[in-house]
Amino acid sequence: GVEVQTDYVPLLNSLAMYGWQLTCVLPTPIVKTNREGNLSTKQIVFLQRPSLPQKAKKRESKVNNL
Repeated sequence: GVEVQTDYVPLLNSLAMYGWQLTCVLPTPIVKTNREGNLSTKQIVFLQRPSLPQKAKKRESKVNNL
């Protein structure tokens, strides 16, 4: 008889335009009760974004300048 509600859509939509992707959500043991008696938990959200390949010219110029 327990209903779990999560809404990551606004967070994911705002970060997706910068290339971030949700990789994992970990629940924590932190539980709080509000005035209506509803329980809420804290969660740790892991995001990643693919690395962009660097241009070979930029790397070569840095090596030559050293």
